[in-house]
Amino acid sequence: MSSQLLAFGRRQPLEPKVLNVGRLIQGMDDMLRRSLGEEIEVETVVSGGLWNTAVDPTQIENAVLNLAINARDAMDGPGRLAIETGNAYLDDAYVRNQHDVTSGQYVLLAVTDTGCGMTEEVLAQVFEPFFSTKPEGKGTGLGLSMVYGFVKQSGGHVKIYSEPGHGTTVRLYLPRSHAAIEDAHEIELAPTRGGSETILVAEDDGDVRAAAVEMLTALGYRVLKSRDAASALAIIDSGVEIDLLFTDVVMPGPLRSTDLVRKAKERQPGIAVLFTSGYTENAIVHGGRLDAGVELLGKPYSHEALGRKVRHVIANQQQRNVALALRKTSARPPQVGGSAQSAGTAQPLPVSVLLVEDDELIRVNTADMLRPHSRVVLEAASAEQALQALQAKPVDVLITDLGMPDDRGENVAARARSLNPSIALVFATGSEEMNVLPAGAVLLRKPFDEHALAAALRSAVAHRPAVEPTMTGSPPEGTSR
Repeated sequence: MSSQLLAFGRRQPLEPKVLNVGRLIQGMDDMLRRSLGEEIEVETVVSGGLWNTAVDPTQIENAVLNLAINARDAMDGPGRLAIETGNAYLDDAYVRNQHDVTSGQYVLLAVTDTGCGMTEEVLAQVFEPFFSTKPEGKGTGLGLSMVYGFVKQSGGHVKIYSEPGHGTTVRLYLPRSHAAIEDAHEIELAPTRGGSETILVAEDDGDVRAAAVEMLTALGYRVLKSRDAASALAIIDSGVEIDLLFTDVVMPGPLRSTDLVRKAKERQPGIAVLFTSGYTENAIVHGGRLDAGVELLGKPYSHEALGRKVRHVIANQQQRNVALALRKTSARPPQVGGSAQSAGTAQPLPVSVLLVEDDELIRVNTADMLRPHSRVVLEAASAEQALQALQAKPVDVLITDLGMPDDRGENVAARARSLNPSIALVFATGSEEMNVLPAGAVLLRKPFDEHALAAALRSAVAHRPAVEPTMTGSPPEGTSR
């Protein structure tokens, strides 16, 4: 108990080491499953390209175990525990309203349960030592206070999101360390790009709504706002064209956010949708509260994160609209850019292409556009499928989206280049401009048509590195040596 009190008082002797929290969490899997029992389903999600942090490994393990035990007790029977890691940025706008937090880059560790949740009164006291909602003799009341003290002593930040009946998410923000960076394949991203589209923000928290409107307006968007789903639907029913509906997952009133989205799509089929929530992405998706393929931005979000996600969601919807137009006309896709020259005038390239895109409609449509210009087109819906395909059969060209549910496109590209240094690379994205590209790589911005896609393919093949592939066996047909 003395060590826990020292942790709360931020006076315990720490031995920080530069480490990858994702690897540490994965190493705790067996211990967590034994501690929680068979009734609790444990899900661990580690984001690709995770930054390093300098923390005491023993203390971070104790913190995770404490949070997991608290979650088990809150679920009081069968339930699901999600532990997730990712990169995060806390900007000036966020830290202004927080105590003892500095803006900057952090490694996020989030623990989410499907338990009973907490009221606002309980949330206000959870970090106090000896405070506990458990029966007498069932706990010391020092678990969360210990976690809080350790994270703050490490220069980090703790945020809890909880609602009665909706479970709890505890988010630990640990400062990023630039020491001993192992991933040499990170791609430098340019500043966030805005737009001129119309965005409807549906958010019941007045401060959060005002901040979102301010950030989106600064990026050039036309922004409308509502405090609940019913008023958001009234705006849509007024006839104004909405490009993106940006809505919180849980809002007051009889109309749920999922029903709002369904009705919005009935009225405006081409509308893009972005959810936001204090709960972590995988916890919400796998909890069944949102449909598969949902786009979600976790709270708190930075100006950069909001700008990139909004641009990505709008661009992906525009690409889906291109595909839907093709389906309706049963013709070649409408032009949205590129050369006026017919895409079919050039001879197909004798190359095999691996297309990586998690959106099924975009993937199928893009594959159809690629087939007249290449020998073979393989498809992958995730980074995992892409890596399996790369290891199973050599390909000449990799065309990949940057953002995918299980990893980043640049990490897939780095793995592809390690298998075949001469592979041609095309990054297809709607939101992220890259200042530095791998050698010979091409950036293809969404929405694109067949002309732009064919031009990117030919440019990538023409400028791929002139090096010998490292894989064994005969080169694939059509690959230049």
